[in-house]
Parts: sequence; C-alpha cells; structure tokens
Amino acid sequence: MNNLNVNNDDDLKKLALELMKAQDAEVIEEIPEAKIVPDLTQEPDETTGIFAHEVESVQLWVQWHDGTYHKVNGYHGVNRRPVDGLSSTPEILHIAPDTSSIIGMGEIESIAEQLLDAGYQYHNHGELKNNKWLFIELEHPDLPKMHFNGTSLVPKMFLGSSHDGTLALKSTVKIVDTICYNTFMMNHRSDLLFKAKHTRNATYRIKEYKQGIADASDLLNQYYDQVDKLSNTQFGGKQNLEKYFATTIGAKKMERTRKHNGQEYKTEPMFSGKHENQISQLFESYQDGAGQDKRGSTLWSAFSGVTDWCDNHPANEKSVQLGTNLIGNRARQKQTAWDFANSLADVI
Repeated sequence: MNNLNVNNDDDLKKLALELMKAQDAEVIEEIPEAKIVPDLTQEPDETTGIFAHEVESVQLWVQWHDGTYHKVNGYHGVNRRPVDGLSSTPEILHIAPDTSSIIGMGEIESIAEQLLDAGYQYHNHGELKNNKWLFIELEHPDLPKMHFNGTSLVPKMFLGSSHDGTLALKSTVKIVDTICYNTFMMNHRSDLLFKAKHTRNATYRIKEYKQGIADASDLLNQYYDQVDKLSNTQFGGKQNLEKYFATTIGAKKMERTRKHNGQEYKTEPMFSGKHENQISQLFESYQDGAGQDKRGSTLWSAFSGVTDWCDNHPANEKSVQLGTNLIGNRARQKQTAWDFANSLADVI
C-alpha cells in the first residue's frame, strides 16, 4: 500500500480497515465504526504568514469497533490546521509511508522570502485541489516581456508543491496573455530556481539569484521567438483545426457498435460523445475567445483557442477551481497543444 488520498469521512473509514489489514491485525470484513484518529498534540511548523494554515505529520491511530485504539505503524497522516493554534477538528489531506516527508508551508514560504529579499516581488498565492496543492507567484522587473498585436505576454515565477506527494516542490514560469488573461505553464522546465521530491532526505537548493534570472530570461526569449513564429504561420480550415483540437485532448475517431431492429452494425469512425462536445467547445473558444479577433487564422490563434477553453470555458469551471489548468490535466493539454503547434510550424 503506497500513498493514500483522503477525500471524506467514508474514505477514512475504509482506510482504517485497510491499514489494519496491512499490519496483519485480526480484523473482520465490515467494521463501520472503525475510524482513523490523528494525534493533534504536536506543534505545527512556524510560517512567515503568507498562508493561514500549516501542515504537519501526525501519528495515526485506529479506533476499533470495541473502542480500543491501535497505533498505525509505517504510515503517518498529513494534517492541515490553522497556524494560530491547535485545532480539535482534524483535516487529514493524505496518508503516506513514513519513508516520505512533508514539505510544509513554512518551507515554501521561507524559499519565497529568500527570493523576495533577492529582488522578486509578491504577486499571488493560493491552495488548490481541496487544499492538497499550494503555490506562490512572484514577479521580477528584469524578466523580459513580449508586446505584439495589442497584447503583452507577462511572465510570473511560479513556486508550487503538494501535501499528497503528487507534485514535487518546483519552480517554473507561468505566462499570462494580458489581452485575455489566458495562462501557460512552462512545465518542461521545473528546475529554474529549485526542485525537491517528497522523500525523507528531501532538500532544496536555490540557484544563485543572477543565474536564476538568466536561465528564466533565456527560456522566455526562446518562448517569445516561438510565439512570433506561430503568430506569423497561417493555419485554419475546419479539418485542420479539428485534428489540432483532437490531438490536444487525445481524441481519436473509432468505429462504434450500434443496434437497429435488433441487428448490430458498425458506424463510420467517429469521436466519442464526450470528445465531440469538447471539440465543439474548443471551436467556440477559437472563434469567440477574448483577443481572437486580433490573432487571425494562425497557429497562435489555434493555440490561444486551447488556452481560452482550458481557462475560461464554463464546462471547465471545476478544472479551474481545482487548478488543473495550472498543474494537471488541462496544463498537460496546453503543453500538447503548444508542442503540436510548433511541430506544425516547422512543416507548414
């Protein structure tokens, strides 16, 4: 049993049973009264005040059906609570093996403070995915911007981490298109300032300030050159755009089995209903998204249609709330769209 995600009380009850089984405890199949009880007597790590909560590693106990308590060995709980004191209500975000460690809010705040002292400026912070992911965004006046076609591309330095082990402590660049505020995470470079994994010996390193700025500037200038190429490469037509959008979301046309008068038959290759709807939504964003009227029939317009769909389409409201447009499925789709657009630009 590896990392275990916790979403509600029912999950905790199931995990209590699983944890006891993993320890070869004498159990019966159904014990609805079993629950996980964290030890909340430990003091949380100090933070610098950016976040109002901290996470801590807590010993877990299972309260059994007969009222007795059993210590859970080999696993710890990741508990979230206010920094201004003890909380009587546990918020277990995650259960992890003792071989893993927590990179807490205090640690990422400490990194941010060092960067602020080095000349970066605070922009934003938040928590995502039911408080399991956290991020801090910083700006710096020396990072290059791109101005063209009535808009500006503005970079933000993005510091992110997670409490459930799904996202290593990382730093990368987030690009904001100011005409529409669509975003793009440059996830293929996650080590601009530091990177660390959630292991017992996790450490982070902060690059020398000037080197970090130089590396980010080089990456941004390469990105802007690619944007210039995409914005000057003509691309359009329903079939071309359909293929582009389908590739972005991983949709493929397949024969479907249907029945008519009791007889089965194969349809012509077609997208699934879900993918058909998403491609239709992508066409809407391509045609009507903010700033699209200034981009023309170009690869940049096609890519911007994807970012608009990921960030702004009502169908993706939950994805935006959970932050998958920054780090997750929607971010991966943006990266696919970016890579495909650049490969097309090389052959058109």
